[in-house]
Amino acid sequence: MATDGTPEPAAKRCGEAIARLRTARRWSRAQLIIRIFDELAADDPNYNSISETWLARLENGRMVKVPRQTVEAICRALRCTAQERALVLVHADRSVLTDHEHEPTVTGEVLTYVMDRLHAEARDVFDTLVGHGDVTTFDELEMLEVAATALDLLIARRRKQHSVGTSLAAGRHPLHARDGRLTLVPPLSSRTGA
Repeated sequence: MATDGTPEPAAKRCGEAIARLRTARRWSRAQLIIRIFDELAADDPNYNSISETWLARLENGRMVKVPRQTVEAICRALRCTAQERALVLVHADRSVLTDHEHEPTVTGEVLTYVMDRLHAEARDVFDTLVGHGDVTTFDELEMLEVAATALDLLIARRRKQHSVGTSLAAGRHPLHARDGRLTLVPPLSSRTGA
């Protein structure tokens, strides 16, 4: 939140995303408000201030900040798909890898780092493969394939940066290029010497 009380850009983007989802469902603000109260915990900091006017302020970018639990309640009230929820949370500058009540997990931290590297270093792949179109036009499988392609490219770039000699000198075994399959445990015969 800005010290002068101006809305955060993330709150504005979040409100715009919520407005798009609400209008796509052809719900009035009053209809969404009723659903929000069904999803909102009574101890939510915004519980007593939720109204059509509050929602209008949020959707029009005049809300200073929206707590995570309120954003999650709105997503549930909108009956968001996983993709829609991720979209709202990213516009609200919130991570999809944790929630209001829990600490981030190691897995969440690793995935956050990988996502950051993909965004910073393989954005060109995403731009080429998906362009600047509407993310809702892609199905889940298409998005996973685009991400896998970008990840493969990022891995190839890293391999090029880190020579095998550097890895071996550090006592590590070189990783082999992925062929689309992930092997977590070596086959039994290679472990037993059979």
